[in-house]
Amino acid sequence: MFQREAIPTKREMEAKLASVGDYVKMDYLTACLKKNLDFDTRKFALAKLAEIYEPRGMFAEAAKLMNASAEINTTFDGKIKDFMKAMELFIKSGNFDDSDASFAKALACGNERQKVEIKNKRKEFYATQALAHLNKDKRTNAMKTYERFLSIVDLTPGEKGQAQKNLLALYEKLGKVREFYNLKKMM
Repeated sequence: MFQREAIPTKREMEAKLASVGDYVKMDYLTACLKKNLDFDTRKFALAKLAEIYEPRGMFAEAAKLMNASAEINTTFDGKIKDFMKAMELFIKSGNFDDSDASFAKALACGNERQKVEIKNKRKEFYATQALAHLNKDKRTNAMKTYERFLSIVDLTPGEKGQAQKNLLALYEKLGKVREFYNLKKMM
């Protein structure tokens, strides 16, 4: 008879992960996720794998893992936390549509106080990422991020003004004459 492969427990996974390098961890966790894990162990594996992907700049993959983690989370606070992390990572990857989907799911899980916090964090994530692109001289990415940031409805006049000013400078540097003059008229 053939022998079924054992399904690892969270404790066994932690022990294995403690003694190996990141690439082995990625391979091991990916293999574990293909098995029929219980929710708690699956959530642990998803979060650990996302934790390894993020510093390597694999933001889209990490975001998908956090989204999957949020879907199986049993508490609303846990779901919000995971959806918020997924939203941040999707913004970092430039995948704004998926970021908006994670944002909507986080909002749906929150109470009124949490919804205000979620909206503020979303603005903070966009502003931070746009500045990170500017600092790395990734002008086109910064432009796209500022454009998406400006589509957020509840921006304060200060936030909007600063983003428009930065976007205007980017349009000028990128030779986007039509966009430059259209934005200048709006301001």
